[in-house]
Formats: sequence, C-alpha cells, structure tokens
Amino acid sequence: MKEKKEKRFMKSSLFEYFNYFLVLSLLVAAISGGALYYSSSSLLWRDAIQNSSNTLQLLKNGQEIVLAEVDKAMESVFLDSSFLHYMDYYEQADIYMQLQLRQRLENVVLSSDYIHSVSIYYTSSQLILSSLQGAVPLSGFQDKDFIRSMAGQTPSKSLVRTRFLPGISSAKEETVISMVKTLPIINAGTPSAYVVINIKGDYLAQIMQSLNTNPDVQLIVTDKEGHILSQKSSEDEMSDTSELISDLDISQFNGSSGSLMTKVRGIDTLVCYVTSVTSGWVYTYMIPKSVVTHSLHLWSRMTVIISVMAVVLSLIGSLLLSKRIVNPMNRLLIMMRGTDQKPDDRKAEHAKEIVQIERNVSRLMDQNRDLTTLLKDYEIQSRNKFLQRLVCGDEQISPQTMDRLTYYGLSLPEKGSFVVVLVSMDQYTKFSQGIHESERNTRLLQLSEGLQEEAFVKQAYQGYLVEAEPNEMVLVLHLDKEEGALDMLPDSLRTWLRQLLELLCKESMMTFTIGVSALHTTIEELSDCYQEAGSALRQKLVYGGNTVIYYEAVRPDTGIVMYPMGLEKQLLTHFKTGNREGVVSGLQEFEAHMIEHHSRQIEVVRHYFLQLFSSSLRCVYEIDANLGFQPVIQQLRHTDLLEMETMQSMVSYMQALYELVLDQLEQKRSLKNQELADGITAYIDAHLAEDLTIERISEIFTISTSHMRKIYKDETGMTIKDRVSERRLAAARTLLGDPRLKIQEIADQVGYLTVQSFTKAFKMETGKTPGEYRAELLRVNA
Repeated sequence: MKEKKEKRFMKSSLFEYFNYFLVLSLLVAAISGGALYYSSSSLLWRDAIQNSSNTLQLLKNGQEIVLAEVDKAMESVFLDSSFLHYMDYYEQADIYMQLQLRQRLENVVLSSDYIHSVSIYYTSSQLILSSLQGAVPLSGFQDKDFIRSMAGQTPSKSLVRTRFLPGISSAKEETVISMVKTLPIINAGTPSAYVVINIKGDYLAQIMQSLNTNPDVQLIVTDKEGHILSQKSSEDEMSDTSELISDLDISQFNGSSGSLMTKVRGIDTLVCYVTSVTSGWVYTYMIPKSVVTHSLHLWSRMTVIISVMAVVLSLIGSLLLSKRIVNPMNRLLIMMRGTDQKPDDRKAEHAKEIVQIERNVSRLMDQNRDLTTLLKDYEIQSRNKFLQRLVCGDEQISPQTMDRLTYYGLSLPEKGSFVVVLVSMDQYTKFSQGIHESERNTRLLQLSEGLQEEAFVKQAYQGYLVEAEPNEMVLVLHLDKEEGALDMLPDSLRTWLRQLLELLCKESMMTFTIGVSALHTTIEELSDCYQEAGSALRQKLVYGGNTVIYYEAVRPDTGIVMYPMGLEKQLLTHFKTGNREGVVSGLQEFEAHMIEHHSRQIEVVRHYFLQLFSSSLRCVYEIDANLGFQPVIQQLRHTDLLEMETMQSMVSYMQALYELVLDQLEQKRSLKNQELADGITAYIDAHLAEDLTIERISEIFTISTSHMRKIYKDETGMTIKDRVSERRLAAARTLLGDPRLKIQEIADQVGYLTVQSFTKAFKMETGKTPGEYRAELLRVNA
C-alpha cells in the first residue's frame, strides 16, 4: 500500500507545480540578485568617487584660502622696492632704514595667523634679513642649511617643502611649510634675493583632521615633485606613507582632477586626486576597493535565505494552483458576493473609481504643465547665456554658432555692418535701494521690453537685446547695406538714439546714458564693439549723464601711445593699501611717462589724467563704500582738471586728491580701532569673573588674536593681559573693604581660579597679601 501511495503522489499535479515553481523562483532570484548586485556596486562606486572629490575640494578650498591670506600679507614685501635695495642701506650704514624694514617684516608676520617667520636671503652679500634674528650673515643664521640647499635652484613658481625648523622658537616640535620665492618676482638668471616664507604646518593638518572620513582612507598633500606636505592616515600607516607615494606614480594624474583604479602595495585601491592651479599642490584620496564594496558581501550571506524563500514560495504556489486550496476559497467568495452586495453599492463604488481616475489624470496634466514651464525657463536662460558669451567674445564663431542663432530666431550674417549700443541707468544704486526687489525687476523688465519694441519692431533693425550687467542693457544691431556702407555711423541711427534717450527719460522719469561703438564688419568683432561701447559709457564722468556718447568721439588718435594701464594699476595698489610713499612714487612714474611720450600733446595728457581721476574715484568706493567719502569727493570735480594748462598742476591736483582721501581713511580706521579698544575694555569690566583669555576675547569680537593685540596696544599703550590684571586687582581692592567677604569669594568674583594665584598676583602688585591689605584698610577706616 505504501508503494502505491508514493506512485500516485509522484503523478499528482502538486508535485509537478512544485518543480515548475522551484525552477522559476530560483531563476527570478538569480536574475534579480545579479541585477541588484551590479546596480549596487555601480552606485557605491559613484558615491565613493563623489565623496572623495567633495572631500578633496573642501581641503583644496581651505588651503587656497590660507595661501591667499599669506599672499595678501606678503604683498607689502613683494610690492615694496625697499626690501630689494636693503643691501644698499646696509652698505651705507643707514640704521634707520634697516630698522624700518625689519619692523615691516615683523609686522607682516604679526598681521597673519598662518605665517611663522619670514627670511630674505640676499645672494650677492650672503646676508639674511629675518623676522626672528634680524640682519645676520648666512653663517650665523640658524636655518642656513635650508638656505644653502635651495640657493642654487631657480624655481619657476615657488619651492615648497614641509620640514622642522632647527631649534627656532616654539617650532622645535612643529612642522612648517616653507615656500621660496624670488625678489624681484620676475627675473632672468640668478635673482637678487630669495624670500623664505615659513607657514605654520598645523593649519593644513587641522583642516585634514576636521574632515570626516573613513578610518581606512588616506589623505595626502604633495607638491608637483611628489614631496609630502601633509597627510592623514591611521597610525599604522603613517610610517609607510613615503613608500606608498613611491608606489603611486603621480605622472598618471591627467588634468586638474580625476580618479583611477591602481594597485598600491599590491592592493586594488581607488585613487582620486585634485590639483591646485594656483599653488600646484596635489591632493590625493586613497581608499581600498574592498572597503568600498564591503557592503556587497552581504549578498553572499543572503544566498541561503533566498533559496529557502524560493522553496517556500514554490510550495505555496503549487498548493494554490493544484486546486487543493483555491476551490474552498472560491466557494466562500461566491457565497459572500451573492448575498451582501447591492446594486446601489456597486454604482457608488463605480462612481468613486471614476472620480479617482479623473483626479489622477488631472494630477498628471498639472505635472506636465510644470515641466513645460521649467523647459521654457531653461530655454530662455540658455539663450541669454549664449548671447552674452557671443557679445563678450567668449563664444568662438563657427557654423554651429550661426545654426544656433538661426535656432533662436536671429538671422544675423557673418559679415555686415554691426554696432553695439549700451544703455545704462544713471544713479542705479539709489534706484535699487529705494524700492522693493520685485518692483525693481518689474521696471527693468518693462525697460527691456520697451527697448526691444523700439529697436526691432518700430525701427525694424536686425539683432538682439541682452542684459550683461544689472545696470547695462546691450543692444546688438545689424544695419542695412545702405546704412552701413560708410565707415561712419549713419545719421538715421544717431537721430534714433537721441529720440530713444528722450523716450526712456520721459517714460521712466529717470536719466540714462547711452554708449555707442564704432561700425564693425564681421560678427566676430562683436566683442570689440562691446568693449568700445563700454569705453564710451565710462566717459560719463567727463561728459555727464543723460547723454549719448560715441566711441569715435572719445577714442585715442592714431599714433598715440596707449594709456599706461600697468602704471595705473601699480599706483592704485599703493593707494588701496594706504602706502603714501608708493602713491608718490607711482604718481611720479606716471608723470615721467607722460613727459616721455606726450610732452607736446597737452590734450592727450589731460585726457589720460581724466582717466586716472576716474579710476581713482572708482578705487575710493572699492576701498570701503561705507566710509563716508561723499563729502570729500564732492570737493573734487573733473572740470578742475579740464581748466589746468600744465602737467605739474595736474600732478599736484591728483596728489591733493590722494592725500585728502588717505587722511580721511586713516581717520576712519583710527576711529574704528579706538571703538574696538573701548569695547574690549568695557567687556573686561563687565566679565571679570569669566574667562578673559586673549583667545576667548578674540572669539567674542571675531578678530584674530595677533591683530587684536596690536590694535589694543597701539590705542591704549597697554597689553590686554595687563589690562585684565589691572581691572581684576582694582576690583579686588574694593571688595577687600567689605569684611563679610572671604578671600576665596573675592578671588572667585574677580576671576582667579585659586586663592594662591590671587594672593601671588595681589602681592606682586601691592607688596602685601590680601589679608594684610584688608587689615591695614580696616585699621585706617576705623
């Protein structure tokens, strides 16, 4: 009987369905598992590369911010020619200038929290000017080995090394990053001097430690030659970092950033890198491949569970389809439907389904409308950026460029007669501050639409309008063959521009200035047109606002030497930094240039001095727009320069301008420094019982400790530490007059942690202990 039962079971539908479902379940599990494994590994790999790139970018940004502050602090050394001629002062025994230059060098170190020391090595005399040791011969300099090692080199940009300073100050146990530059910065052959800037090495280590990375990740910062500047890795791998760098070929790094898979010490490793353009440093992020794909190993552990689930699902499916369970369930459902459901209920359910379908359709239509709006906005943005690049010269003209113009509905030929018109609103700053942002945008949009209607509808010009700056509307016009046949602008265009200016002023109740370029014959010259229109617009200072200015009326005559932009930049750099000697020297060089090239062209000289006047006033607002220079600037008018007949009088006028502004600037800065010193003193008086360390006070007033020390000492003649001690002891002397207070309570109220430290400080100040002082005070008052 048992054998017959086994045969009947083998032939039953239950066993057949079980086999079918088992094979199907295992096949689905294998396909879905493989797909999930592949997609998960790809996602993990992309996330690892993205996270490493973000980490390296944060590290690079932090380093470049610090190096930018160091370069800013060192500007006073590289831009001051006195340091280049220090050996002349040394040979002439000019003690005053030697002390002045050493003090300036020390001030550079004090002005930056990142610079440890600065040394200047003069190659011809083997002399060192150091912020730590002053002027010493190379043989007596404590860091002479490093100087000798780099003296024979001629670095193309800068030499960078991380090292220990030999027995200098507190850096005996600290690393510094030494950067070597030359004086002068641009030289041929052996430079006159080397400048060694020792940057505190802990800043880069702190930035790296602050980054939250996997414990198996290694962060390494090297220079272009592969020398390690800083690193972050586990303690076990610290000693092997140099071997690791030797295994890793930095020459494989292509471009400014990227990633690659390579073997490091025999282990498959993901290596990501970012190169700093400014410093040339290479930031490397390394993580073993096994760490990235660790979570994928869980799939192998799930294999058994998936197989068991496949068997269970197969059994359940075979039971259902073999009708051993389905038939009883069908009978129960038929009985329930036949007795309980009514026709009205079926209609209500049908109506609900229709309402739900309508809602879903409506939701889909709304989503499509939102997507259409986004696509339109993107199309407009893309068009404006393309047209901006075209007029600014950032777009290279090619057949694709002309096709794109046609796509945007602009039929502009490659050759023809082109002119650029810049429309600028006078007193835009006052206009933007006086109204709400939404209203301002509405008015600017109305202005743009009005310009397009006037130019492209009523006048039927070909071209386009684009906003290059918040206060500048750029009209690119293509003139007809008859109008652009001559080199000069047609009279019809000039007449229309005058009418346009009157119309704009009338409709907006504001004044405008229009700059117009000369005629150009190809679309590639649109950038030249834009620059010419901008040059004409900048002459508003001379010609005044509410006018049309043509480039052909303000451009320099043929054969005249161009305006000395380099001398102007150097002069205004000294002006921004408050260097009076540099301003005088720069103005003298500007005058010498005028005498050399334009001694008989007084109109050219007057024009160039007007341009220097305009740039100087713009520089005043760049220094600080809130310093209140308006009353000072109102005293200075360009018409005074127009009335002067000699170059000497123009130079004297510009010198008076600089002196007036620098005096005002020093007065404002002195007032700010005094307010800061008074605020620090008031804070000390109000918080005697709290933490009054210099670091804590600098956090409260958001200023660097070195800068705060210098300002407070200059303004009060006393250090912050001495001021805190003075105020605490003064308060203690007052409290000692109250016999109810214990010495411990008085010490706590004035900020001393222990009675012993309070007693020591009090006796050093008064010559008596607090108890002796109280006894004497009570005896006198008795």
